[in-house]
Amino acid sequence: MDGEHASLVPGEHYINIPEISVVISVKNRYKLLEDCLEALLKQTIGVTRFEVIVVDNVSQDDIAGLCTAMQARGLPLRYLRMQRDKGPAPARNRGVSEARAPLIAFTDSDCRPHPDWLALGLAALADPAVAFSTGPVLPKPEQTASLCSKLTFITAQEHPTFPTANMMVRADVFNAFGGFDETLSFRDPFNRATECADTDLAWRIIKAGYARRFEPRAVIWHEIEQQSLAQWILEPTRLFLVPALVKRHPELRRCLLVARLFFYPPIWLLYTAVCVAVLAVIWQPLLFLLLPSALIVRGIHRTGSVDPRRLAAHAGRVIAHLPRMLVMTSSLLYGSIRYRALVL
Repeated sequence: MDGEHASLVPGEHYINIPEISVVISVKNRYKLLEDCLEALLKQTIGVTRFEVIVVDNVSQDDIAGLCTAMQARGLPLRYLRMQRDKGPAPARNRGVSEARAPLIAFTDSDCRPHPDWLALGLAALADPAVAFSTGPVLPKPEQTASLCSKLTFITAQEHPTFPTANMMVRADVFNAFGGFDETLSFRDPFNRATECADTDLAWRIIKAGYARRFEPRAVIWHEIEQQSLAQWILEPTRLFLVPALVKRHPELRRCLLVARLFFYPPIWLLYTAVCVAVLAVIWQPLLFLLLPSALIVRGIHRTGSVDPRRLAAHAGRVIAHLPRMLVMTSSLLYGSIRYRALVL
């Protein structure tokens, strides 16, 4: 790849060929990556059976120093550094190109694998007919979510987006399909890594007739990112890529969307409610005064309580969600126009 280079952690020497290579793309996140590598050091299969490849997307944190320290503790690790940050997909492709094992395990720098993660992944891929396997991605158990927590990563069952936070794939299959499509990975206007290359690759493999497996015990625990209110409201701007995926893989309409059109399950109710409210206010403006009563009734129904504090909290969440829903709808409409595939 243009403009990329690899550097090895000093003092690394390998004798055994690993059974599985763990590839992690990272940008900064020193402490989170340390937690991830600590968990890999505790894998029940033992460190002689796997290797870790950390691909640094031009971090300011001392990721190389962390990797050196973890290797000194016995973790079989190689460190690669990109010259330019072009998003996670190019970094992961680079990591796979350096991997020595016939199986590749992907996770993220803000994740903590279960001690049996690699053992269960090896068992899932023991059947040569299975091209890739996935498992649950759940919040780290010691953390508590709040209104502005980012929880979109949660996948308790097999999810049609097949996130690389928890994916294992045969290296020969990965390479046969050309790896991750790097045109689906970039930095967005808010300088966030935005991509859907993992979903695209999984569906290309599925449509080619390969089998897959979901292992419910192979859990990855994911950091709960605490966002500011503004970040939380703007988070759905990433969804403009959903129509691009739907255009490439129409099968996603059936398994990802509601009624083959709506991305967020209750969104059609919101659209209906907004239209009814607008028409009602146009017909009789005084009906707008019924809105607080409607919020109270909805709050009682949702919370099962008449406690004023709980009802006020519910009303606050509803009001806070409105601009977020507007951002989500606008992003999906923009993506629908850009990629000519309607998703609402």
